[in-house]
Amino acid sequence: MNSAELKEKLREEAERSARAAQRRKAAQEQSRRQQKISEQTKKQLPPQSPVRKQREEELKRRQAQELKERKRRRRKRGSNVVYYIALGLIAFAIFAILSVTVLFNTEQIIIVGDSDYTAEEIIAASELKGDENLVRLNLSGTAEKILNKLVCLDRVKVEKAYPAAIRITVTRSVPMANFYYGGKNYVISHSGRVMRIGDDNEPCMNVLGYVPAESVIVGSFVYAEDEHQDELLSQLSVAIEAGGLSDKITAVNITDPIELKMTYDDRVEIYLGSILQIDQKIKIINELMDGGYIAETEKITLDISDPSRARQRPITSAVVTTPPPEDEEPEESGETTGEVTQE
Repeated sequence: MNSAELKEKLREEAERSARAAQRRKAAQEQSRRQQKISEQTKKQLPPQSPVRKQREEELKRRQAQELKERKRRRRKRGSNVVYYIALGLIAFAIFAILSVTVLFNTEQIIIVGDSDYTAEEIIAASELKGDENLVRLNLSGTAEKILNKLVCLDRVKVEKAYPAAIRITVTRSVPMANFYYGGKNYVISHSGRVMRIGDDNEPCMNVLGYVPAESVIVGSFVYAEDEHQDELLSQLSVAIEAGGLSDKITAVNITDPIELKMTYDDRVEIYLGSILQIDQKIKIINELMDGGYIAETEKITLDISDPSRARQRPITSAVVTTPPPEDEEPEESGETTGEVTQE
């Protein structure tokens, strides 16, 4: 940039500064004039009228009164909360007192379920008087009292039925098996409870080879001296019931756990072997009996300790088609067949 250009640029900058100064000065002058006019106008206004002044004072009083009223309401709301809380506590205390004195008193005892006992016998065994207060009543141990006194019940449930009843739900003991021990015959239910002790057999499955762990009394739950016998008997009972043979199996022999036996309809003796694949073996029994392979009056011995091959006497020939056990692979033909043959 030469000297002439520099001078021209400086001159233009100076002119811009001068114009800006003039604009600021003019704005200041305009502001002074407006302020002067405003002051003169204010001096020329007439004095405020008494009515207008009274209205302004009244407005201020109303605003102050509204502010005071709002503060009072806030304080009142705070006191109301405390009042309501106190009232709620008093009401709760009154309700609690009434609940354990006047309200929720027992008016009836309801017996639900089927059993060999009358409602009066069950209520008497529970030792409930029928006038107890449900809030104060403790029912723990009541079901055990009933079970101890009424031996032909398998399960008992006692519960409060508000507002004024007690519900007792009972389940009848159903004979599952007999076992002979110490010169006596013991009848046990599906829950393993001793229903009766006597000389006569109940018309249900006889269990041979079962040895109880200790002295057995009516109403107690029986356990075997060898705990594996309880497990074997449980598995056999479940499989027999699931296979629909509860009314057909008249006896089981668990003396030897790897040579289990059962008797079907007092005429077919069945060798089961071990408890393994018991469901599969029950299916074979059903197919043989329902399929006509064994006559309804035929007395035979059937060996199904090997589920893939059933053997029986006297001479009979039949093919039993059964699905392969879950832990074995099927034959190449796609199915497993068990032949019923003579030994």
